[in-house]
Amino acid sequence: MTWATAAGSALTVLAGAAFVRRERRAPHPLVPPAVIGSRPVAAALAVLVCASASMLGALFVAMYVLQDVLGQDPLSGSLTALPGAAAMILAAPLAPVLLRRQGARRTGVAASLALAAGVALLSGLGPATPWWHGGTGFVLLGAGFGTVMVAATAVAVREAPPEHAGVAGGLQQTAMNIGPTAGIAAATAVMAASPGVAAGTGRALLLLACLAALGALPALRLPASRPSARTPVPSPDTPPGPAPARPAPPPGG
Repeated sequence: MTWATAAGSALTVLAGAAFVRRERRAPHPLVPPAVIGSRPVAAALAVLVCASASMLGALFVAMYVLQDVLGQDPLSGSLTALPGAAAMILAAPLAPVLLRRQGARRTGVAASLALAAGVALLSGLGPATPWWHGGTGFVLLGAGFGTVMVAATAVAVREAPPEHAGVAGGLQQTAMNIGPTAGIAAATAVMAASPGVAAGTGRALLLLACLAALGALPALRLPASRPSARTPVPSPDTPPGPAPARPAPPPGG
């Protein structure tokens, strides 16, 4: 680690600490405590960080293997990974069905483990790997990520107070940007520290598979019940509505 990297990391930590301190004392914080303090919302954001880090990091490493190790051109590499994109597209509309039948907790845990299994399979890519090995890995990767993304996003927005739904959506997008950055950076660091290309890519993908499996832990904190319509809970800042009208007295009363 160079001195510039160390200084930048230290500056980031200090700036983050100062921001948290400022937000805790602000009368109107950027991230309301009702949102970030919600256990289901925090769990959903953690799941999104783990899943997006694993999926985007795995795609980065897998495409490197396909092109630089197996000698495929960009078109051939994209066609090899195409089953993953197709699985992701199919998983997105099927995820709400799973949420209604199984609930967010079971759906999130199963999807995180499917993503981890897919990335683990991709760690075995090599010249002697049969075509179905990589195809299965990409399918599990796409199906797992497509499902967990829908499930965690639904929880993050649904469990936030209605007046802060926009903030919850913004935090979801932030998690989806932090995860890929962290995943690709971790994979690159492992590859650079490994003695050979094959060993480096395999270790990086196994690390990302463990990260996806780690996402199953916060997924256990997602709501177990199936989603249903709920009555919005007003916040202290919401002005009270009009008082209900008194019933008219009966005739002759």
